[in-house]
Amino acid sequence: MKFNWSLRSTSAVIGAALALAAPAGAQCEYSVITWPQWQCPAGASYSYTAFGLNDLGAWCGYRWQCWQEGNGDFAVYCPPGGMPQVLPMPAGASAGGAQATAVNNSGVVVGFKYVGASDQYLHGVIWWPDGSVETIPPPPGLPYSRAIDINSAGVIVGETGHLPYVLKDGVMTLLPDGGLGGGYALRIADSGHVTGILGNENVNARAFRWRDGELTLLEPLPGHPISVARDVNSDGHVVGYSKIYLFPLPSVQTPTLWIGNEPIELPMPPGYTIGAAGRINDSGIINGSCNGPGLGSTQMLWIDGAVHILNTLTVPGSPSVGSIVRINQAGQLLSSGGPRLWSPTWSSPMDLNGDCAVNGSDLGVLLASWGATDFDPRCDFNGDGMVDGNDLGTLLGEWTWQR
Repeated sequence: MKFNWSLRSTSAVIGAALALAAPAGAQCEYSVITWPQWQCPAGASYSYTAFGLNDLGAWCGYRWQCWQEGNGDFAVYCPPGGMPQVLPMPAGASAGGAQATAVNNSGVVVGFKYVGASDQYLHGVIWWPDGSVETIPPPPGLPYSRAIDINSAGVIVGETGHLPYVLKDGVMTLLPDGGLGGGYALRIADSGHVTGILGNENVNARAFRWRDGELTLLEPLPGHPISVARDVNSDGHVVGYSKIYLFPLPSVQTPTLWIGNEPIELPMPPGYTIGAAGRINDSGIINGSCNGPGLGSTQMLWIDGAVHILNTLTVPGSPSVGSIVRINQAGQLLSSGGPRLWSPTWSSPMDLNGDCAVNGSDLGVLLASWGATDFDPRCDFNGDGMVDGNDLGTLLGEWTWQR
């Protein structure tokens, strides 16, 4: 297998953004970029569905095939500022086609192809920037190898035979299920922290964190028997929700952040009673959704410990936010349908985490690249090929900058 693409670290320091007792110092306003639907020759049109977003603004996902093309899906990749491109169909894919789920900063895309007469199996796929395509074979005796995420170092995570896996340098490691009866890995941070779910989400599920062979089960908030993870950042902070399953009544879900092994309840706006945190970046900006009687489901942002309704932070006249699937290190948000890419409208180049302020969080991002050969290029403000005192001076010159 090929694992020799160039690497770029985007690790950063969380700093004050995860000090949940602090009030919010800034609110972002977001503008949106959308893409037109795909037009079929017979006149039908289909929207793209997005799943993956990298730090440069590239995204990936899939579109339905026109009837002249087949009855399945085409995996797609959209370069930064460009138009969606159909990726090559992997060899051996069944009629269901293929979908892309994640893209890293080097443009390596991962996902899966449907396999079997009834599209019943999902085999992982890697689309390389040179146009070649590689299948991730399932382990012997197991039917799946679905790839779900990839980090900047090219490490892939996913699910095979109801077990989470980590694929590094061509070697697949199956993670233990903690005695909970299987699960899957959802996200991997640039630091190598992995998160996902073990067990049954309606019975005994536990969020987990894994790194370098060490598995940690994350307990839910008190009074909630179930914990579910959705994302992890480079400091190993995990977001998701704690759950009480009450069928046939609606389940109780409380948005939760885990710092270390400690579950922390994230606040919800007045009137909202059910929520889930779904995404977190390395600067500690958290996205999720909340639901309340008569209010419906609404996307939220947690910034510096305060919760904001995302639709109230968008430029007037913008479409509804939709369902957010990713947040990147620049603070951009990707919603699946359409798709739609939301960016801070006035973001200074020194606002490295997109929270509309230049402060300690951005300083942490810069210091993580200080003197490094694989530095985050966003921190090289003067373009001299290094991150040093000149760039620090530029950042400090806009300290406390905000709208």
